[in-house]
Amino acid sequence: MQLTSGALGENLAAVIRERLKIKRVRADTFGFIQRCFVGITSETDAAEARQVGAEAVQAATSGQHRSGTITINRVPGEAYQVEYNVTPLAAVAKHTRELPAEYINEAGNNVTDLFVNYARPIVGELPVTARFQQLKGRS
Repeated sequence: MQLTSGALGENLAAVIRERLKIKRVRADTFGFIQRCFVGITSETDAAEARQVGAEAVQAATSGQHRSGTITINRVPGEAYQVEYNVTPLAAVAKHTRELPAEYINEAGNNVTDLFVNYARPIVGELPVTARFQQLKGRS
């Protein structure tokens, strides 16, 4: 079986279809929808989203930029800081930036503490999760 690149849902559907001999298997792959649930929006993410909107209005009305998109660029250093820039669409459209290898653990099935430390200022506190084995015996 050849898996497609990048789409987890499509790959899982293909595995189920092939192994279980089910002709019709559907997977929904979300894009931005999972990022817009207000119940899991971090304060930083919400503030940065509002600022991106303000920067876009400023860029559009200033007359200095004919086209582009607002990008959020992290400022190097210990403290979490960002700056906003108008970036030409050609610099970002159709470009995928891979997650750096040092953010993936050796087994390739989780992220490292380095990634958690990078992401924490953006996402805030993460919810506590459990595995089915941990829940075994609970009713």
